[in-house]
Amino acid sequence: MTDTTDLSYASASELLDLMRRRALSPTELMRHTLERVRKVDPALGSVVRLDPERALAQAAEATERLARDTPGSGPLTGLPVLVKDGEDAAGFPTGRGTRAFLDTPPAAHDSLHVARLRAAGALVIGKTNLPPMGAGVHTANDAFGTTRNPWNTALSPGGSSGGSAAAVAAGLVALATAGDGGGSTRVPAALCGIVGLKPGRGRIPHGPSRTTHWPHNTVLGCVTRTVRDTALHLDVAAGHDPADPYSLPAPGVSYRQAVEAALSRPPRLRVRVLRTFGVADPRPPQFAALEEAADALRAQGHQVVDDDAVLPGAADFPLTLQLRQKVLARARLTSVLDTFDARPESFEPWFADALEQGRTVTVEELARYWEHRARLDRWAAGLFDGHDLLLTPTVPCPAWPAEGPDIAAAIHDRTIPIAYTSVFNDTGHPALSLPAGLADGLPRAVHLVASHHREDLLLAAAALLERSTEVRHPAL
Repeated sequence: MTDTTDLSYASASELLDLMRRRALSPTELMRHTLERVRKVDPALGSVVRLDPERALAQAAEATERLARDTPGSGPLTGLPVLVKDGEDAAGFPTGRGTRAFLDTPPAAHDSLHVARLRAAGALVIGKTNLPPMGAGVHTANDAFGTTRNPWNTALSPGGSSGGSAAAVAAGLVALATAGDGGGSTRVPAALCGIVGLKPGRGRIPHGPSRTTHWPHNTVLGCVTRTVRDTALHLDVAAGHDPADPYSLPAPGVSYRQAVEAALSRPPRLRVRVLRTFGVADPRPPQFAALEEAADALRAQGHQVVDDDAVLPGAADFPLTLQLRQKVLARARLTSVLDTFDARPESFEPWFADALEQGRTVTVEELARYWEHRARLDRWAAGLFDGHDLLLTPTVPCPAWPAEGPDIAAAIHDRTIPIAYTSVFNDTGHPALSLPAGLADGLPRAVHLVASHHREDLLLAAAALLERSTEVRHPAL
């Protein structure tokens, strides 16, 4: 047995190894996890649904399977995980971060993503908070309140996967699911000092769902404390499912093995460093983190070059983002149209206003949006010509207040939270936020982006950077 502190901040890989060696039982780990949630989460508000009785029963079954060395025990057997409340997990209501669905009945089935985690032996213990239908870079709603950053509870963990990020950073679980439509996995990971992967478009299947996901740039993923754990999750979750015709075939590689191979025999990488995209001015801590990461890669023998590439339409960036959010509102409205038309007052007032904006999207606006997306595709393709990876900040500034950022000030100061992340949702490239130490007691992060279908290279590079970074945890 390890001590309580070790169990709180041990990686998923370490916990799984302890259980496989029978130095720790799933029941012992589950009791520790539930006690940790009880003790720590009231100050954070990250967990919105919890079923301790069922969690302990599942842990007892996993303990018996491991004790008997039952054939077919999956790679995640006995690991407690939390699921973002935008995804279905059988037995739990899917609140989608809004009071409009607060009283929805428990889901009868898992999402494809959650089903794969359960099939691998993971124990789903509850759900995590998010802003209404993921519409926010801070995590708050009228159903469950505000989620706070474990490094400083006056600040936000980001959004929309803020509940998952806060829970992992605070040592409640070692892995939680996330989703990213503009930075919703990577931004919270950056603000909470953990690893957040946005796989490439189609790598993890969506569904089953009533409508298709807006316009194919929302990607499922996870947040963890280590790159190895992120690779382990992707090994379990990736691969085609007929319910999602846009999902990619099985990758044919083990991401975990790709990480281990890179650590034992590092590849030589060609990395392009981009600082502003012509739309952002990173604050000194974020700029310093980027420079230190670039220097670390150079010291490891990689080819690292500076670049001042500017996003297409950079001069009108705030207006382009506004159009993007309006198109997103249209897609969100489509997915809940019956409910919204029947009882619009059940949604948070500001969110109802945002959904209503979705009705006003014109054909001309859609044309401008898709033309911009095409320009981004061509621009990004050029960046990877002769290079393996891009290195940027994840966010241009430290964590903002728990109640949300001042967007007008962010536009003026060129610190829009999704300035570096949203473009790669639009292009579909895999991208990852990696912890990069602390400044003034708050996490810093850097952002790695790989060419299409190269999550293996992305995770390998992240692992090489990770081993040069000191691991820190909030004092809770």
